[in-house]
Amino acid sequence: MFRIATLAASSLLVCTLALAQVGFPPPPPKVSPAAGMIDMHVHSHPDVFGRNMDDIDVAQIAKARGMRGILLKNHVSTTADRAALVMKVVPGIEVWGGIVLNNAVGGINPSAVEWMHRMYGSRGKVVWLPTFESDKHIKTLVDKNGKGITVAPDGVVSPAMEEILKIIARENLVLATGHVHPEEVLAVTKRGKELGVKNMLVTHGLTNIPGLTMEQAKQAVANGAVIEICYLQFMTGPTAQHPWMTHWTQVGPKHVADAVKALGAQNIVLSTDLGQTGNMIHPDGLEMMVAAVKKEGVTDADIDLMTRKNPARLLGAN
Repeated sequence: MFRIATLAASSLLVCTLALAQVGFPPPPPKVSPAAGMIDMHVHSHPDVFGRNMDDIDVAQIAKARGMRGILLKNHVSTTADRAALVMKVVPGIEVWGGIVLNNAVGGINPSAVEWMHRMYGSRGKVVWLPTFESDKHIKTLVDKNGKGITVAPDGVVSPAMEEILKIIARENLVLATGHVHPEEVLAVTKRGKELGVKNMLVTHGLTNIPGLTMEQAKQAVANGAVIEICYLQFMTGPTAQHPWMTHWTQVGPKHVADAVKALGAQNIVLSTDLGQTGNMIHPDGLEMMVAAVKKEGVTDADIDLMTRKNPARLLGAN
């Protein structure tokens, strides 16, 4: 009997030590920290850039983690139709789409926006300003003397951009600022507010594209916009794992904590901007992001605002 008890105690000790060892991943949580969240920055296939999974894969994994929804973003094609189809294939999760105003859709093209929001399924919700073909993006990452698409030259919103803002206001869509200059962010959000645009999101506002200062972020918030901070920017910078990521300024959990203090959690959205070949899947990014910002003292209540309530409000999903 003593021998059996000793063996049992030894086995328990071995199991306890094994669980306590470093070098092993922690056990899975009973409920994912990403449960109930909406990721407003999801990249996936079909695409012209390398992606690690397709729309349906992303939706299935997000649903399995208990997420409420995802917003599909593509730099060259609309995603409203894709979102409607994904919701048929993967019931039980909300999927939204939109349009990015790069040259593939005619740039600052009111007609493209008009047709996007009318798409079957009514899942087209977001209008992103130009991204990789914006003047700011080209001057920052391609050629400092190059020229790209502008939306508010000399601080004045262009006539075509103004027409798009009116459509966004009329249809209660979301204006997302893409990769335009900080001055354009401020001009467009100011004019958007004047025209009745209720939902505005400054796309990954604190990294080098667009590169808002905190003072400019405060001005955007005063114009009615919400500042997006993405987990992808936690991973960028000079030591990033992929060469293309080294050109983007790192924005980490300390920046999130500082932004919460300066802007208020009610004016921030946390999303992932993930989906690239070789990077982690979206729910993993959200889980890692939550853990990192909590270590910086950000509360569960503020995380709930930035990952659940604020995205739902912007998308009209309350």
